[in-house]
Amino acid sequence: MPSPYLTAAEAANWLGIKPASLYVYVSRGLLRSEPGDGRSRRYRRDDIDRLMARRDGAEGALDFGAPVLDSALTRIAEGRFAYRGRDAIKLALRASLEDVACLLWGTRADIAFAPRNVPAPPPRSASSNATARLQATLPLAGSADPGATAREPKARAAAAGRVLRLVAATLVGKKPSAVACDALLAESWKLDRIGASLVRSALVLCADHELNPSSFVARCVASTGASLYDAVTAGLAALQGPLHGGASRRAEAWLREFDGVDDIVMEIAERARRGERFPGTGHPLYPMGDPRGRFLFDALAKTFPHDAGQKRVRQIADAVATQTGTPANIDFALAALARVLKLPADAPMQIFTLGRTVGWLAHALEQQDSGRLIRPRARYTGPV
Repeated sequence: MPSPYLTAAEAANWLGIKPASLYVYVSRGLLRSEPGDGRSRRYRRDDIDRLMARRDGAEGALDFGAPVLDSALTRIAEGRFAYRGRDAIKLALRASLEDVACLLWGTRADIAFAPRNVPAPPPRSASSNATARLQATLPLAGSADPGATAREPKARAAAAGRVLRLVAATLVGKKPSAVACDALLAESWKLDRIGASLVRSALVLCADHELNPSSFVARCVASTGASLYDAVTAGLAALQGPLHGGASRRAEAWLREFDGVDDIVMEIAERARRGERFPGTGHPLYPMGDPRGRFLFDALAKTFPHDAGQKRVRQIADAVATQTGTPANIDFALAALARVLKLPADAPMQIFTLGRTVGWLAHALEQQDSGRLIRPRARYTGPV
């Protein structure tokens, strides 16, 4: 019979938070702690279970805290994550992004990806930023799609398929087609079969990650009755922030700082002593390390065991983990993938955007199915 108590490390891991957050929960009365061995504290298992089951919008719920709404899409627990009960890491080995889309959307491929009625993007703008072009494209395409606001399940699934195709085509500057998402990127970046397979895995790993900021925003917009095009546009806007999708850009820029550095370990140690931050490392939901980042780093090492670029980015990641105890996350891994495959600088953001579009659409569809408007209350702290 399991012990009724958990250590601080066990409780934090179970909740998917940092140990420091446990003390915040205790101070707010959400958890009880009791004296353990020596100076340690212990936590009641039933308290942890109750906290995980909370759906009442407790204070801190929007900051890696208690759940705020129900979802059957992605489960993150015990250092792993799954799409509708299927291990996402295992899916990354073989599945396509379209496979995962049908799984998360709860539909069949012949409905979501029927080769017809995909709205054409407007003429390519002068902007070289793919995501900026996409932000200009989606609203115009949505207004031209007569099925954009369909409510019947099959019609909505078909609309979701059109949105995903349009996003993929716009990112690579081509007309929408029935070509698979990973194949479109591989063709655009002139990748061979091996490189294309790595990109396919990365897309699957980026497809969804529960209520991250952009997915929550997409759900809020969808809850108002707005179209799927509008929901994805909102998610894309949230993704631009440097603390979310933009984190891969920061990681890529940070990696460039090590070009020409001979002693990586010493350089990382010196930066750690100066208190510098290391972009693309650590994740509040994975105290033991982001499985997405681990998968991609392991795949790169297996695929390119003798490649100097692969060895270098792995050495940087390992040195940071040794100095700080925070392994590389998905943002660092996407930047590493781009460097090893010699992809364009904005490739990590394009992979993340295309993959996460599947999740935004899944959250929008699920929220529309609920028929509920997301309208939380604020705790007023101003003058009275």
